[in-house]
Amino acid sequence: MRILIADDHPAYRDALELYVARDLPDATILSAASLAELDFLPATPPFDLILLDWHLPDGEGGEGLARLAAAGIAAPTVVLSGDTDERAAFCALSQGARAFLPKTLGRAQIVAALRLVLAGGTSVPADIALRLALSGPLPAEGGAAAAPAGQLTGREFEVLRQIATGKTNKEIGRLMGLQEVTVKLHTRRILRKLQAKNRTEAVVKARDAGLLIGEPV
Repeated sequence: MRILIADDHPAYRDALELYVARDLPDATILSAASLAELDFLPATPPFDLILLDWHLPDGEGGEGLARLAAAGIAAPTVVLSGDTDERAAFCALSQGARAFLPKTLGRAQIVAALRLVLAGGTSVPADIALRLALSGPLPAEGGAAAAPAGQLTGREFEVLRQIATGKTNKEIGRLMGLQEVTVKLHTRRILRKLQAKNRTEAVVKARDAGLLIGEPV
């Protein structure tokens, strides 16, 4: 059995490798810390399972699933994320992921989900599944709705909502539990996806596209 673990956090990646090695002792584990590294992984023999971080440093959200497909790496995929947003879960599942698991889950829960996926099942925590059921129709990508240029992830959408209220990067980081540099990274991606020159233009474009109905500019 071959298992691929793609996660850029060394401690968490090591923990996943330990879980797999302990509970699936026959598994051969390959690891990657970025999307770029996926291009250099041998696609044959085929993988039996893929554990994919939803937020890799050189690509977010569905970019990881797309890169796997482009590299010819196909296997049941378990997406792991620090987000518990139902938009991200919907995006991952709509792109073929077999499970969407918050990184806060413990070893027993993660291993149980991996075994379920290996047996042909799917796994989404009950709270996320409930929010998905109650949320009504969602877009096929990670944003709350289609952006003029590409899709926003759930985290990017939340940052955009805070930008629309006039908060600074430091204030957004404090509110969302993010480092200021991370907020800046999300903001740059938002500007790129919305093809906006600055924060104000991004908010205006998002509002015009229906992303921020009722939000101030």
